[in-house]
Amino acid sequence: MDRGYVQVYTGDGKGKTTAAVGLSIRALGAGLKVAFLQFFKDGTSSEVKILKTFDNLYYQQFGGKGFVSEVTSELKEIIQKGWEEAKRLVFSKEYNIIVLDEFTFALNWGLVEEKEILQVLRDKPEEVEIVITGRDAPRSLIEFAHLVTEMKKIKHYYDQGIRDRIGIER
Repeated sequence: MDRGYVQVYTGDGKGKTTAAVGLSIRALGAGLKVAFLQFFKDGTSSEVKILKTFDNLYYQQFGGKGFVSEVTSELKEIIQKGWEEAKRLVFSKEYNIIVLDEFTFALNWGLVEEKEILQVLRDKPEEVEIVITGRDAPRSLIEFAHLVTEMKKIKHYYDQGIRDRIGIER
């Protein structure tokens, strides 16, 4: 891989994490090394099971039980630990691609400062690709990124009371 860029997958539609997983699998198939860090999630979804089977993929989860909707001091500590790990991995140059899944919540909830993430993105080694997912990506991140995809919900069966299904949403 010649040059690494910054990608952001955001929006209220389904598919942000799925896109990051797909990109990770493609990269692994090409012989690249991937670090996949999941924030706020509990690390029990089906995609995590398959990701953990790949040799060139480092997976780490920084969240609580289920998807988190409230910030506690314990959660803040977990997210800060994840952010420190992310920075270590970025500058280690061990991985070609680093995914920060659901990381926009850390920015939106003030658990990591926008100016700090932007500085890391500016200073990252040129060859490292960084993928950030999550709803409501801050304007500053969108402006900085080289590629931004917005997943827009047009219609979703959740709205009719259908719960998440194994192999489809979890």
